[in-house]
Amino acid sequence: MSWKIPNWKEEWVQASALFFLFLGFAIAIFLTNPFLVYLSIFLAGFLAGRIYYVKYLKEPILPFILMILGFFLGYFVGAFWASRFLCIFFFALGFGLSYYLHTKKIIGIFKSESFLK
Repeated sequence: MSWKIPNWKEEWVQASALFFLFLGFAIAIFLTNPFLVYLSIFLAGFLAGRIYYVKYLKEPILPFILMILGFFLGYFVGAFWASRFLCIFFFALGFGLSYYLHTKKIIGIFKSESFLK
């Protein structure tokens, strides 16, 4: 059996999704207070909604969805001190709120022309 050096141009999605999976797991393990778990998963959902809005229809979206799901699954598995149902709820709430605020142009993107006047 011979080992090959992976081609990172083709496998960057899997490597980064695995990294975010471990990152989400580590963050959830270190947060023992349920309020901080819910707050951080809400903020992660908010950030995921922003990334989804920025990348949607501009670039291939599947790699970014896999990275977001990797982080969420790692966080979900590592959230021992909190309700898993509430973790799903707060992530979905943050994602939906962020996407809605971005589509209604309530929150601007720094690179957009309407943001810089």
